[in-house]
Amino acid sequence: MHSLRSIPFLFFIFLLFTAPAFAFQDAPASTDGYLSSPRRAVHTFLHWQQQGHLNLDRVILPMQLSDGDKEEKVDLAVELRKVLDALGLLVVYENIPNNPSYTDSLSGLNQYILFDEVPEVYLVKRDNKWVFSEATIEQIPILYRNTFNSLVEALIDKLPIWANNEWFGVAIWQYMAVLFWLALGMILRKIFEFVLDNYIRRITKKTRFTWDDDLLDGVERPAGFIFLMGFFLISYTNLQLSVTVNVYLSNILEIALMAGFVWLFYNLADVFAKYMTVVTERTENTLDDQLVPLIRKTLRFFIVVMGVILILQNNGYNVASLIAGLGIGGLAVALAAKDTLANFFGSVTIFVDKPFRIGDWIKVGDVEGTVEEVGFRTTRIRTFYNSLISVPNSNIATTDIDNLGMRQYRRFRTMLNLTYSTTPLQMEAFVEGIKAIVKANSNFRQDYFEVHFNNMGAHSLDVLVYVFFDVPDWSTELQQRHNFLIEILRLADEVGVEFAFPTQTLHVDSVHTEEPRKVGQDKSEDELAAGITAFGPGGDKGNPEGMRIFKDGKEIDFGAKS
Repeated sequence: MHSLRSIPFLFFIFLLFTAPAFAFQDAPASTDGYLSSPRRAVHTFLHWQQQGHLNLDRVILPMQLSDGDKEEKVDLAVELRKVLDALGLLVVYENIPNNPSYTDSLSGLNQYILFDEVPEVYLVKRDNKWVFSEATIEQIPILYRNTFNSLVEALIDKLPIWANNEWFGVAIWQYMAVLFWLALGMILRKIFEFVLDNYIRRITKKTRFTWDDDLLDGVERPAGFIFLMGFFLISYTNLQLSVTVNVYLSNILEIALMAGFVWLFYNLADVFAKYMTVVTERTENTLDDQLVPLIRKTLRFFIVVMGVILILQNNGYNVASLIAGLGIGGLAVALAAKDTLANFFGSVTIFVDKPFRIGDWIKVGDVEGTVEEVGFRTTRIRTFYNSLISVPNSNIATTDIDNLGMRQYRRFRTMLNLTYSTTPLQMEAFVEGIKAIVKANSNFRQDYFEVHFNNMGAHSLDVLVYVFFDVPDWSTELQQRHNFLIEILRLADEVGVEFAFPTQTLHVDSVHTEEPRKVGQDKSEDELAAGITAFGPGGDKGNPEGMRIFKDGKEIDFGAKS
């Protein structure tokens, strides 16, 4: 019974001696424990500056290498904390080594750099204690002056007490400062754009070229945006907001600034495209005019992609691993987009080989029309019934292209059928007369043409006419063909021949009870020779440019609009 009564007493003695060990097993045995590792030193520096934990004696422990007194060390500690908070450098204790013997991998020394953004702030090991280095102590006042404006600091010191009252963790003066900060930034941006639009533009207008005006138009708005974001980025620290707010604010401003540069280069791509348009307009080939839009689209895409990559890289994302991840699925994407890639390389082939130009009349497979546009994926062809057909560039690159627009001469071949009543002299005169018509018209190819009595058909004597028009376009070809055929009709009337057609005329003419119809006209040899000469070069009956019809002594212009 006595032994049972002693159990609570022994348990009490056990707790009395062991409880402090359980309750304070993580607490340092002395002040040296606050500096036992980089993590403990940083924790001591920041934790004991927070409201509710304020202990200046512990705050200045990492400042032991400073030669100043306690008050100076406190000022250094407060200034360093304000700098880190203003720059949005959030301390994550788990990322700081807790090894008392930590060694920097690059220098091999017992030192630890807190943030890559401020490499001049680092801890060193002295007498088994981790403290801020002498270089850091010297740099703190400089960092503070570079981070905060001295005029703003002076104004803050003169604020009334009520301005420091907090609302949702933010002082009243900070709310007013944010409004003033935003308004000042907008005013400065307007001034910047005013200078560009009024003074710089005066200089560009005095130059004899226009590309500098286009350059100013392209950069004016993005440059104003970059100026605004730059002002915000270099001045937001004066608001002295909390580190959490500054983390997000600094990231937003940096992303906005980089987006402004992407916007700037995006517009510069348009300016470059305009300049290239001027250059390509001086060339005879119209296909390079279509190359300019492709270059502009490619530059825009490249600028946007590179901008996104840089923004992600600067915000801590591993772009290399992202690209590698995309490469894993790249094969599947390539297989899915093989037609798109084939069309893209087809467009490259078109621009390299230049099988046609914009406006050319081409025939690709069953598609015939004029080329309107060459894109990355398709070539657009306007048909003669005014529809627009998009032909994949891969098909064009692997299909025969009949470029009718590149013809130097336009062939015209026909067979003229004369009646069997045509005499040899008339036939010879008719053939020579057509040759004379060709020679008299400068719109024909003069070095090569064929006009011959070619065949004796079932119902006609056939004359082959094989000529080439030397004209620039289809409309002119049709007009000259019209003029040529009119001349042939007039020549036929002049030499007295008639055109045959498949009828039963011979059977009717063979009836002996009636006098057979007389076909054609009898012409003497001299008359035939005169007819040929009259239709030749300089002849008085030739009209190589078309018939001229007169009314009341005045020529009628059929092409004139009423």
